[in-house]
Amino acid sequence: MQVYIHYPYCATLCPYCDFFSTTADEDPGYQASARKELAIWSRFLEGPVTSIYFGGGTPGRMAPSLCAALIADVDKRFGLSSSAEITLETNPDDVTEQGIRDFLAAGVNRLSMGVQSLDDEELKMLGRRHDSASAIAAVAAARAAGVENLSLDLIFGLPNQSESGLKTMLERFFALQVEHVSLYGLTIEEGTQFGVDLAAGRFTELERASWLRMYDLVADAASSHGLERYEISNFARPGRCSRHNRSYWRDGNFVAIGPGAHGQRRLKNGGLQRRFNPRSVKGWRAAVESWDKAGEFAPHEELSPESWLREACMVGLRDLRLGIDPQGWARSFNLADETLMATVKRLVECGDLSAVAPHRLLSKAMHRVDAVAAELLNA
Repeated sequence: MQVYIHYPYCATLCPYCDFFSTTADEDPGYQASARKELAIWSRFLEGPVTSIYFGGGTPGRMAPSLCAALIADVDKRFGLSSSAEITLETNPDDVTEQGIRDFLAAGVNRLSMGVQSLDDEELKMLGRRHDSASAIAAVAAARAAGVENLSLDLIFGLPNQSESGLKTMLERFFALQVEHVSLYGLTIEEGTQFGVDLAAGRFTELERASWLRMYDLVADAASSHGLERYEISNFARPGRCSRHNRSYWRDGNFVAIGPGAHGQRRLKNGGLQRRFNPRSVKGWRAAVESWDKAGEFAPHEELSPESWLREACMVGLRDLRLGIDPQGWARSFNLADETLMATVKRLVECGDLSAVAPHRLLSKAMHRVDAVAAELLNA
């Protein structure tokens, strides 16, 4: 089982970010509400917990003592596996060597840093507070503090980004020799500053063909530097895949703490129940109090076993190693979905999926992953 803890506080808001975040000071009741929400979840799910992920926002701005208290609470409520992966997100401008040492002492053993680019003009365009030099210095500080499992975020597909410029930047980026890279192709979401700018005509999105060529450039560069693409947008050295990431594609139980966080539990019949937290600190804290008084799970969404099976195929397709096993999953819950199985067979025959279960996405379909996933979901 996995635990996600959302810490929404940031120094500034990035114009492309669609996660709930705020530049307000930390709410004095944040810790109490987070701990209460953990206690409520423990009524409905059992551990042990194999991964904790502190996301945001910028969890690297929280007090290490708060981080330690929440990790201890997870252990108290669910039991924490001795080999648990505990990831903390941070930004280069929030990194200090001593600060990272304190987080490691609190129990963090994996750091995810939002570098995004090593091109200063691109960083300005993305609204980042750091420049390339400070990003490289932050990586060095993390290593000096003792971080042995470091992941960097990378964004590509920016308006006016050139393939030659991306190639040059990638050489510097992969020269940092980190264990993991999470890749994000820039998408413009409604409600973000970029969404407003796009609607106003202040910039245009990169054309799809160029976007795909850039994706391939990143994948090739990662491979040449010893990182394997194990998910559509994640690359890792051997043994350094993100265990927390992969749990989402397996569609299992996970606890979600904090404003805007989504959690779920599997039912014995193969169905699924989900809860979605409000995207405000005040609304989240009120929802925690209400849930505590209700005394029941009270899902915001419930999927039938048949719906879960199709969704599991859709999201599981992104894991290029584990693949999907719709036939085995269906048998485990006594389901018969002939339409879905016929769709899987057709995708195998046309060369999008491997022939033997678990079915994996093949290279010819890599650029079409969203379309293939939609076929499985809507079969």
